[in-house]
Amino acid sequence: MSRAAFVVGLEGAALAVLGLGYGIAGIVGEPFDRTATLLEAGFTVLAGVLVLLVARGLHRVAGWARSPAVVLQLLALPVGVGLVQGRVWYAAVPVLLLAGAVLYLLATPEARLAYRGLE
Repeated sequence: MSRAAFVVGLEGAALAVLGLGYGIAGIVGEPFDRTATLLEAGFTVLAGVLVLLVARGLHRVAGWARSPAVVLQLLALPVGVGLVQGRVWYAAVPVLLLAGAVLYLLATPEARLAYRGLE
């Protein structure tokens, strides 16, 4: 479970850093709508923190953490496909690889066995 938690933690950290960078760009730069930019940045940081909490739950093999982790990865797949269709390969490849890796790691016999006693 620690490998899946690590990968989900990477996703959460990436979201938080992306939100912070977007927020700094919104403060320093000249956005069209500064309020909307800062709200989007805040929501991105909040999403990153929530994903980090899911990663912590996966690391502790908490029963509540598996479903949000799977749903997050299933939502990331169409995002990755959209990035492929938009020819943004440098973003699509990591999104698809990380989502596939987490889904695989959560479906391994060891992961299913770890959660079996919690059901």
